[in-house]
Parts: sequence; structure tokens; C-alpha cells
Amino acid sequence: MFRYISLQQQLIDERKKTAVLKAKTDRNAADIDYIAMMNDIELDTDETEGSEDEQ
Repeated sequence: MFRYISLQQQLIDERKKTAVLKAKTDRNAADIDYIAMMNDIELDTDETEGSEDEQ
């Protein structure tokens, strides 16, 4: 009825899923950057967080 999956195998499976999701996220970010660049749109970046600590 239920299939036993060892903790080791669960960890491997979850790492594979995470890698796939990261690749998709990176691809989506690249696509968004490309579309913005082609349409001459400025995107806000989160790089300003570090400068807040300096103030």
C-alpha cells in the first residue's frame, strides 16, 4: 500500500526538485530581464538593502 522511502533517498529527491525549481526561477528572471531590456523598462533591484545599513 505505502512505499517506504529512506531518508537518504528523500533528501536526494528533494534536492533534485529544488535544482529544477531553481533552474526555472533563474530562467524566468532572465526572461523578465530580457523583456524589460528590450522594452527599455527600468526594474527595481534589491541591491539597495545593503546601503540602508550604512546610513
